[in-house]
Amino acid sequence: MRRSLYSHSVLCLVLCSAVFTTCGNIALIIYILRSFKGLVPAESTYSYIGYDFPAQLPLQLASVGLSLSDESDGSHFSLKADDEWGTQFPLHDGFTSLGPSNRTFLVSMVHQMHCLDVIRVGFVTNATGYDHHVEHCLRYLRQIILCYADTTLEVDEPGIKDGEMAHAASGVGAIHRCKDWTVLRRYLEAHPSVPFKH
Repeated sequence: MRRSLYSHSVLCLVLCSAVFTTCGNIALIIYILRSFKGLVPAESTYSYIGYDFPAQLPLQLASVGLSLSDESDGSHFSLKADDEWGTQFPLHDGFTSLGPSNRTFLVSMVHQMHCLDVIRVGFVTNATGYDHHVEHCLRYLRQIILCYADTTLEVDEPGIKDGEMAHAASGVGAIHRCKDWTVLRRYLEAHPSVPFKH
């Protein structure tokens, strides 16, 4: 009888210990999950009123490699190739509408390409009255280049400058890590901005 009472006490102690350990583990898991809740970004909803909108277009773009090619022969995107430069822009000029009230936004990549084209046209035509737009674009592109701070390494191709050896780089062959701009272009063409009501 004593042995059975002892066995029963041990069994009860083991079961209580197992239940207590399980409850402790569950409490620990709940605590850990709750503490991670603030670290994991929640799905945000925006009103698209005032400044209540996302900083970027809510579109995931895969990384792709871009190997810079030598276009110095003038076969592509020369200064005067207006039609070819026009192919760089999506239909509807890259504006898209977002949110319940269809608020219109321009995607920065399109603005950047527009500015590059403005500088090109300003250079080719030497247009007067165009200075303000060209200067805006120069400042804008300078800041965007700083923002992206591309760390791709480009091979030194030393040459002679002012009669002395100098470092130079063309960037040809360097492979840059980029976002897949083709996906962005398809998105913008499929989701144009809502036209103005007359």
